[in-house]
Amino acid sequence: MKITITKEERRNQLTCWRQDGTCETADLGPSLPHHDLAHFVVESRLNLQDGFFGRIARGYSVARLSEKETIQNSPPESLVAEVAARALQSLSSGACRTDQLAELVNSELSRWRVPTIAISPEETGQMLAEFQGLIDRYAALQPGEMMHLEFHGESAANTRPEVLRQRN
Repeated sequence: MKITITKEERRNQLTCWRQDGTCETADLGPSLPHHDLAHFVVESRLNLQDGFFGRIARGYSVARLSEKETIQNSPPESLVAEVAARALQSLSSGACRTDQLAELVNSELSRWRVPTIAISPEETGQMLAEFQGLIDRYAALQPGEMMHLEFHGESAANTRPEVLRQRN
């Protein structure tokens, strides 16, 4: 799926072109592109196919993903994507260290009774570097300019078959 984030003066626009030719466009607040970029990194790196972008790729609208019923009936991987994206933002801001990210994510997931994830500090460091690179690319954009990304999670072979696992 092709993703474009268009930087505007006060708002931003997210546009996703699905493989079937359909398109989803959403108006974003001024700080939401960072959260969407965190989702992109986490879902791509951890091969999460039921996260925000994976579900958009399969036909969900941003509005539908925001509905209470959809949120309540989301698969566990959607919650993993949300929690991990927030944790990556925390790591980027200095609120936690690389070696603490997995514990931070798994602590929240266990409260929701969702299987925990296996993620190494090395993987965490790679996600942080990619996320910070995307933030820097976005920051360099002038109003009206676009950032283009390619999300492969909707069709990628699962290279991490045990991303979700019960913690020992």
